[in-house]
Amino acid sequence: MAPLVRDTRRDAASSFVWQTGEGAPRAGVVALAPDPDDDERTLRMAQPWFDGSADELVLLVVALCERFDHEAVVLDLVGVPTQRVEQLTEALSGEGFDLDVVTTLRFELADAPPLGRPLCLEAWRPAVDGAVRELVSRSEGWAPSEARWAWCKRAYGPFRPNLWFVASEAPDQPALGYALCGARNNGVDATIGLIAAGVTPEHRSSTEMLRRLVLSLLHELAGVHPLGRLETTLSGRDPKLIDIMRSLGFDAEAPRAQLRRLPS
Repeated sequence: MAPLVRDTRRDAASSFVWQTGEGAPRAGVVALAPDPDDDERTLRMAQPWFDGSADELVLLVVALCERFDHEAVVLDLVGVPTQRVEQLTEALSGEGFDLDVVTTLRFELADAPPLGRPLCLEAWRPAVDGAVRELVSRSEGWAPSEARWAWCKRAYGPFRPNLWFVASEAPDQPALGYALCGARNNGVDATIGLIAAGVTPEHRSSTEMLRRLVLSLLHELAGVHPLGRLETTLSGRDPKLIDIMRSLGFDAEAPRAQLRRLPS
């Protein structure tokens, strides 16, 4: 029976509708706002619906964004028909929302495969913050703003410098990739969240370096969190990393659509 038991009061407190006058509600959504003390400042929404025009759901979403303090917004569209997804995408684009199809992947660190040719992973230090930011910019082809950089540091709990890595062939060699992680706890069974990972442009045409980066990260984390898990949610716009993780034994959920508004 346990999976069927629900806290109806909490469900009701997280359910919001848009209603004008005394008529029936015109739109609704489930919203979970970050607590005031949360490091992660993401407002999460799901199960959107509207009767008639998507504009009324937009009004509800905007009102909730004004009501709750946040840095990023994610609207999950699981179960929403394709036509409605298209309507919502068009309606919310004016509010800075962007449609993406994401895949969540998980890996038990106790099952880390053979390492092969490891990369050297060096942890973040205050003195190299600018260099790490430049490495990410060069690897991804766009420069994160101050707000986006600060959000990345707390996108999976409090910032943990020992989980932000710069990869190279050796300590005295140039950086060739990065992996930015977070964790909400720090035990041997911690769940680690991969926020972002990538390699420099000269290595993007091949999967070898990205594969070595992921393998090196798995073994680095397994040494500290042998009973832990690595999880991540990746964009479908660059499926290479998703394919590599699948090939290494990551369990992947079905892709799902999201409308996201992240710090610029």
